[in-house]
Amino acid sequence: MVARLLRVQKHSLWEIAILQRLGDRATQQDRAGYRVASDSSCCILVAADGLGGHQGGEEAAEVATTAMLERWERQPGTDEATLRRCIDEAQAQVADVSRRFAHEARTTCVAVLLGRNLACWSHLGDSRLYVFRQGDTIYKSKDHSVARLMLQSGELNEEEARTGPEQGRLYKSLGPDAEQEYQVLQAAVTPEDGVILCTDGFWVNVSESEMAEALQARDLEEALGALADLAVTRARGESDNVTVCAARPVFEVR
Repeated sequence: MVARLLRVQKHSLWEIAILQRLGDRATQQDRAGYRVASDSSCCILVAADGLGGHQGGEEAAEVATTAMLERWERQPGTDEATLRRCIDEAQAQVADVSRRFAHEARTTCVAVLLGRNLACWSHLGDSRLYVFRQGDTIYKSKDHSVARLMLQSGELNEEEARTGPEQGRLYKSLGPDAEQEYQVLQAAVTPEDGVILCTDGFWVNVSESEMAEALQARDLEEALGALADLAVTRARGESDNVTVCAARPVFEVR
């Protein structure tokens, strides 16, 4: 079991925490990380959930996370072009990994760039991004899963889509297809906002209201750790790997 708190240094704009739990899996195939620009003007958070077998999925998630973080660190920013460079670099490197594993190595990914008053994000698969404002959900990413398509068509209800086998069937991820299309979104953020990135091992068993409450807690590490433990407990012996990344502003309105 791994638990860690990563804080942005003094004078920066965002407080960041990343926590993981192994759950009931034999190996940890989730990966997550962050980087802060040298002038503390912006940062990047990334989470990935490896797919397609233990070794291949784990390596795909590791390669994707490292590629995005390192590419951003060479040329930091908060605009769409910057994020696309990071994801494209990750896609190219994961495609190389996938070929070595007979096209079975894939990974989800979710990434956000955060600056003063601005966020830019994207995802592939069912790793999610949430944006909260004063305890309310103002944005939730849409899973690239068969379950979400069936929910939209009325074939599944919310509970069936959340917990059924179709949730794990993804039609988008980083993998052998080097030409994968994805959407990049941008939005203004305020000092009252908070952001959460997480893998499905977390969001399947944690409610949005619980996430929002954790973002408003005095001790972010303690609050997120409690939720990560809760996600494992609620899975009743069948927990996936659990990863949650949170960011909340420490800047004030100018």
